[in-house]
Amino acid sequence: MWYKIIPNDTLFFRDGKPFSMGMETWASSIFPPNPSTLYGAIRTWLIFEKGNLKAFKEGKLKEELGTPDEKGTLKIKGPFLFKKEALFPVPKDLLKEKGKTDNELFRLNLVKPEIFISDYPENKHILVNKSNRKLEEVEGFITSIYLEDYLSGKDKLRLTKKEEIYIEEPKIGIAREKITKTTKEGYLYQISMIRLKEDVSMVVKIEGVKDIPESGIIQLGGDGRTAKIEKIEDNIFQNVENINLKFENKKFKIYLATHAIFENGYLPKWINKDWEGEYNGIKLRLICCVIGRYRLIGGWDLAKNEPKGMHRAVPAGSVYYFEILDNSSAESIKNVFHFKNISEINPEEGYGLSFIGKIKE
Repeated sequence: MWYKIIPNDTLFFRDGKPFSMGMETWASSIFPPNPSTLYGAIRTWLIFEKGNLKAFKEGKLKEELGTPDEKGTLKIKGPFLFKKEALFPVPKDLLKEKGKTDNELFRLNLVKPEIFISDYPENKHILVNKSNRKLEEVEGFITSIYLEDYLSGKDKLRLTKKEEIYIEEPKIGIAREKITKTTKEGYLYQISMIRLKEDVSMVVKIEGVKDIPESGIIQLGGDGRTAKIEKIEDNIFQNVENINLKFENKKFKIYLATHAIFENGYLPKWINKDWEGEYNGIKLRLICCVIGRYRLIGGWDLAKNEPKGMHRAVPAGSVYYFEILDNSSAESIKNVFHFKNISEINPEEGYGLSFIGKIKE
């Protein structure tokens, strides 16, 4: 079931960098939030809707919501920003023309050069700009309609700039003495709050739990901020979820709509040193990838009152290019990879949501 999350005020989501008042003066903010942030907020909401923290710790909610030491059947997909339609991070093989202020995006093309020196094994491929334009990386989003076009191999793609979705509002704060409530000297700090623009919300799909309330209030992010959560229709981007593709050249791409955590850094563990592997019965060769700088994923465990382990994640928007080494059909590949959380660590929390697409050569 899909749920919409509407903040009641500004929001603040910390990144993975350490921050201690009195030592640092600036706390970095990220947006959209990490999937685990939404997972934790939804799990806490459901714990109190279906019982209480005591029942959770005693294992009375174990089947669906787990215990402080293990997960239950609760899973999520997302979160995504939403403004009339879902918004997705720009795929990292789409660039904008340098110096231009318009929102047109241009696709890099996959080629197999005759001369290319790298530590790749055989069957080398690279992504190149075949146009005469000077292109540069861009941050922002594409709508579900343009994502469908991107996955189908079409051009004429357009960017939705983050300034159209939210604004950052700096907030000054200072620590206070617990007893006297006076300010502590040297403890001035600044954080960046996120304010969503009108008609902008977040959406997330909740799975593995029965009898979920139609609506409620969740605590979200830092500073004790709250948001309304309410059930919505299930077909918010059905066109992307049910896309029909054919791979005439036995190649396809995987686009990551959320961060993914793999045990071997940026490479899934099922890919060997020859860049080949088998995933759920499908034999593949990784021929190219375009990824961004890793993201640090951590958090705070409320039940145990301690920090969670830190992981390096492949950022949302990253794209992996594969060659099919057996006779697997496009339909079987779709069943395995499309709209699935393929992260090797914490996939139930929404990490590694992937979509498959055609490769344009």
